[in-house]
Amino acid sequence: MATTKLQRWSSRLEEPVSKFTQAAVIIYADDAVEDAAKLMCEKQVGSVVVAERKGNPVGILTEWDLVSRVLAEGKDAGRTIVREVMSAPLIKIDASARVGDALRLMTNRGVRRIAVYEDGVLAGVLAQNHMVGNRRNRSAKLPIVEPLKGHDCIYCSLTFSTMALLTKHIDSIHAETIYLRAEELAQY
Repeated sequence: MATTKLQRWSSRLEEPVSKFTQAAVIIYADDAVEDAAKLMCEKQVGSVVVAERKGNPVGILTEWDLVSRVLAEGKDAGRTIVREVMSAPLIKIDASARVGDALRLMTNRGVRRIAVYEDGVLAGVLAQNHMVGNRRNRSAKLPIVEPLKGHDCIYCSLTFSTMALLTKHIDSIHAETIYLRAEELAQY
């Protein structure tokens, strides 16, 4: 028997976050933001863990931090230090925690990346897209980023260029289906 998408997602929520953890890229809190951005480009990552010179992680610097706290505010990336614009405190989760727990934590804290710790030591970074996917063929289509190609009929999946044409189609072809469905629902 084939597994459904819901079954696959349910099983993924039970997997340990360690399966999706990526190696942490570290930058010092007193380094320039420009250096952090270059490091992120070089390592092709969306964030860097920010640490004190003694090695203690104290925060995270994300692409969003760079856009919202540096570029949008017109700050000089060469003169701004990471500590001034990083997100802190560093939100942590244990490597043995489940994906469902990590997604709940991220949602509750309004973040997309968290630090993963194993036995009290930084083991890496967990990004939301590592767990739910970020490739176009695996991700849900978002109306904000996907071009509108028409309006799909919910009954037969035909696509129409305008909502008016779709409405006319439903009224002329599927009217009985709508009424039959409404009658079924009214019985319960």
